[in-house]
Amino acid sequence: MRSMSTPLLLTLLLVLSGCAASLANPDTDARAKLLRPTEGKSLIYVFRNQPSSAPWLIGMSLDGQDMGSTAANTYFRWSVEPGQHILISHSENAAPLVLVTEPGKIYYVWQDVTVGFFRPHTDLREVDRTTAEVALRTCYLRS
Repeated sequence: MRSMSTPLLLTLLLVLSGCAASLANPDTDARAKLLRPTEGKSLIYVFRNQPSSAPWLIGMSLDGQDMGSTAANTYFRWSVEPGQHILISHSENAAPLVLVTEPGKIYYVWQDVTVGFFRPHTDLREVDRTTAEVALRTCYLRS
């Protein structure tokens, strides 16, 4: 019963927070979790796997372009040209992370969300593949 109620509760929470409409369909989500970069490109995953941060949508930008917002248990997958990329998590603070990517490589970034003064405080941290694979099992792709 517990394992059945967790996905149901998460779905309900996403609907109530207004972000369920921007989740990718299950097939697209499953393909995104295959962790395969396009030839000649780099792949960046940004994930947020803290259910306790559910009330907040946190904006993300990549190289100065607004990429949308994360919600609890969601992730982005970006295929990018190799080179320097600046990711910024936007909330009470602006939390930048600079990645210098190489072709064919995958980069995993955890978006940490903690309680701030007026709004949540965020941080971005590059993590290893094993940590990301475990976290992505409970996350859903943002579309």
